[in-house]
Order: sequence, then structure tokens, then C-alpha cells
Amino acid sequence: MGKIKKFLDNPDVALREQVGYVSGVFGNCMGQDSVGTYTDQFMYDYMGLKSSHVIAMKSTTTAVNILVAPIVGAMLDNNRSGKGNARSFMMASAIPFTIASVLLFVVPSGSLMFNLVWSFALYLVFNIADTFYDVALSTLSVRMTPNAKSRKNFYTVAQVASTLGSMFPGWLVPVIIEAMDGNYNTEKWAFFTVALLFGILGLFTMLVPCMTLKERNLVLPPKHEKKVKIDYKLILLNRPLLLLCLANCVESVRKVCYSALPFFYKQTLNKFSMKTYVEMASSALSYGGLFSVPFIGRRLSSRDIVVAGYMHTAICYILLALFGYKSLWLVGILIALGGLPNAGMSAAKRVLLADSTDYMEWKSYKKYGVAQRNEGMVFAFSTMVSRIADLWKELLVNGGLALIGYQSAQMIDGEMVEAVQTPETLHGIFLLVAIPGIIGNLIPGIIMMFDNFTGKRKEKIMIELEQIRAEAKARLEAEQTV
Repeated sequence: MGKIKKFLDNPDVALREQVGYVSGVFGNCMGQDSVGTYTDQFMYDYMGLKSSHVIAMKSTTTAVNILVAPIVGAMLDNNRSGKGNARSFMMASAIPFTIASVLLFVVPSGSLMFNLVWSFALYLVFNIADTFYDVALSTLSVRMTPNAKSRKNFYTVAQVASTLGSMFPGWLVPVIIEAMDGNYNTEKWAFFTVALLFGILGLFTMLVPCMTLKERNLVLPPKHEKKVKIDYKLILLNRPLLLLCLANCVESVRKVCYSALPFFYKQTLNKFSMKTYVEMASSALSYGGLFSVPFIGRRLSSRDIVVAGYMHTAICYILLALFGYKSLWLVGILIALGGLPNAGMSAAKRVLLADSTDYMEWKSYKKYGVAQRNEGMVFAFSTMVSRIADLWKELLVNGGLALIGYQSAQMIDGEMVEAVQTPETLHGIFLLVAIPGIIGNLIPGIIMMFDNFTGKRKEKIMIELEQIRAEAKARLEAEQTV
């Protein structure tokens, strides 16, 4: 208990707030995983949508979100009331987020056009609400941890919640669907039932931080001192942020692998429940890697943890491509091992993203003479890139399914009828797992090697930054005295 208390002890954040933040992350990730993992499969196999429909729908939604993210970030950064507006953003977005995440798993009619309009409207609402909630919660997180040394523990605890939130839908859905014994209509309603269960749980947990977190606005320079008129200039100076976003964008190729896995287990292997067992093993390994982050972080930087994680997973998928899928045990072991560094990498990335605000503050002073940090814009930019990456992933996933000849459900006499896939298509699904798993890990790992805000250089910059902050504080106190 003493070690746990020491692990949770954070000089910057009260335990009540840590729990509140963790709760919000848990609920948000649970909804994201439910929609992100299973909507493609549901739309193809139960709604009857074609690849062209899904691509058009997700492209339009992404374009809208790319516009929404910087607006949210600017609103969070430019609020000078001292009260902040992050909690109100989170409160207002949690309800539409939940409603859309549930109704996306309803087949509303026997009309393909109506189903398409229904899916598009709900998917748009879900993603806009997710952007508001995610950017607001993320901005609060970095304002809660101004001390860079305390971030490893803070984001490690948060990643535990994130991983749990992502695990539950991934574990429960395959087991329930396989228990339906191939009853097509019952499977369809099982998806909705599980979505409703997680929607209710997610709503309660997403509202907790709205009641427990305190708004924090770090002191911004007075308006007459704010020489940098266009915040995007600071983004372009933020090398750690740009490299991390580039890696995340390329990592969308790796996410093609994860999107193809439900098809792989259900169609190619004809063992959908295997997804649950593999993910349980992967999660257990992943937690081991996650809890080691604060300890190995004493020897390895967050950047090094990310690079090593990418390379480890790439090796696992190279072996999967070489050995194939004749042995279910070997497939399960390699995919489970490939997920070992995922949680630790995610925690390290959260640290890197928060650290980039310190780099931005230092770099803006060196470039413009004004130490300015725009946390909201940093997370908004990261969200924008994430949306672009998601679009690229959707294009690859749906384009790949079309390329291998994957057949959607068909409307016959007003009823949806499940399609039968050819052997060539079933093997093609395996390729959609293995090849992106290799490419989507090797290239981002190489990209992250170019991040030099680490080690001795980072220590030197942080010392300079503390001096800059001390001088600015002394100036402000002198002005107030006069």
C-alpha cells in the first residue's frame, strides 16, 4: 500500500482530481473504442453499406472535425476570465457523445439510403462531441501538471484508465456475438445491447471530472505583450510536437491492422471469441509494460520508450507474416506480444505531448522574446492530425476491403442477408492485418528517432525555461508594485 500511495502521490494534483481525470479518460476511451473498433463491421455486415458509402461518410466527417478542433483549442487558450471553460465544454459534449455512440449500432430501417443518412448524422455528432470533450480534458491535464517531472506518474495512472476503457468493449462484444450461434438478427441486437450498456456507464464516468476538476488557466502574457499574433507560428516552431504528430499520422497504417482484426477473427479464423482471449493476454502484458514506465523512465526517456515499442511490435508482425495463420496458438501469441508496449507507449506519448508545451514556451521566447504556451492549440493540433490520420486509415481499411473483394450484407425482400466471403478474400483479410502491422510500426519508430528534446538537451532547455519564468514573474511583480 505504501508503494501505491507513493505512486499516486502528486504534488501538483489532489487525489480527488486525479481520480476525476482518470474517470473522464476511462469513459471517453470506452466510447471511442466501441465506435472505432466495431462500426465498420456493423455498417458492412448489418447496415448493408458499401465501401464507397463509408469512405464518403468518414471523409466528410473528418473534414468538419479538422475545422472544429482549432476552434475549440483557440477558445480554451483565449479565455482570460480566470474561470476557464474546459469543464463546460466537457459537460455539454458528454451527452451527445453517448447518445450517438449507442444509436450508431441500430439498424433503423430496410432502406439503404435512410441507413446511410442515419449513420452519417450520428457519426458526425459523435466525432464533434468527442473533439470538444477530448481537447478540453487534455488541455486541463497539462495545466494540472506544470511540473514536467510529475507527468510520468500522472499520465501512467491515466493510461491505466484508458486501457481499461478500451479493453471492455473489445473483450465483451466478440464473446456475446459468438454466443448467438450464428443467428444473424440476434447478433444485430446484441451489438446495440452492449453499446447501450457501455453508453450508460460511459456517460456517468465522463461527467465525473466536470464535478471534481478545478479549472486552471496558466498566466498568459498581457495582450500588449503578446507579439505572436498567429498561434500557428508557434505550432510550426514546435519540433517535438510536429514529429510526434507525423509519427501518429503514419501510425494510422498500423491502425489498419487493428481495424482488420475483427474481420480476421470472425471471418478468416471463424473464431470471433479469440479476439477476447488474445486481447486479455495482450492487456495483461501491456499493463506490465505500463507500470514499468515510471521506473524504466529513470533510464530511458519517453521518446526512447516510444521508439522501442514501435520496433518490438514491428518484429512481432514480421514473424506473423512469415508463419501465417495455420496455428491459432502462434497467431494469438504473436498478436498478444505485439500489444505488450502499447499502453506504455501511449503513456509516454501523453508525456511527450505535454512536454512539447514547455518546448513551445522556450522556443517562442528565443524566437519572439515572449514566452508563450498554448496548451489548447497544442492538443487541438494533435487532434486535427489524429482526425486526418483516422481518415487515411479509413481510406486504407475500406479501400483494402474493396480490393480483396469483401462482400457487404444484401437487402433481399426487405431483409438484410449475411454475405459469404471467398477463400481469396479471407486470405486478403490476413494481409490487411500483417502488412500494415509491419509498415505502421517501422516508419513511425524511425521518425521518432529525430526528436531531440530529450536527455541532456532537454535538461538544459528546462533550466533556461525556469530562468525565463522567474524573470517574467519578477517583471510582473514589479509592474504591479508600481
